[in-house]
Amino acid sequence: MKASGIFGFGFLVALFALDTAVSQGNGPARVFKPAIDKLLGKTKVPILLPSKLPIIIRERDIKLAWGTVSESGYDIALYYTEIGSDASLAADFIGSTQVFRDLPNTRKVEFGKGIIGMFRPVSCGGSCAPANLWWEQNGVMYQIQIKLASTTNEKEQEKILLEAANSTVPVRKE
Repeated sequence: MKASGIFGFGFLVALFALDTAVSQGNGPARVFKPAIDKLLGKTKVPILLPSKLPIIIRERDIKLAWGTVSESGYDIALYYTEIGSDASLAADFIGSTQVFRDLPNTRKVEFGKGIIGMFRPVSCGGSCAPANLWWEQNGVMYQIQIKLASTTNEKEQEKILLEAANSTVPVRKE
């Protein structure tokens, strides 16, 4: 039921249906609010989330957010259906103390304030894996996965992930 992230099974923190959501200005996109409410204080890893989702993901289409915490961090996945599955995954946002210096089948990309990340486009075998972007920030490995069509141009995939990464903001208690 859960899309795979960079760490294994975690403690289920939030499973809930979402109504139509509207973006906030300075904080994370509104679609994340229920998961943020459940995750704050339960992970030692600073939570970074986009202030707006890429244009390819319409917030009003997101029906489920799934949040987990583990010893190494957090994972927040967004789904297009109320019953989350890999087939209905829209995007996944992960923070982990497990830092990788080199990942296979990636290329380096530079974004926002000189940060160097590792990008992997959609890859298909028996099924298609989402496009991925990883970067290290203050000792934390952040990852964004976005499910994109395999026909999406690789440069466009990179642009979509970098747009999401460049809009990330730290989550703070209100």
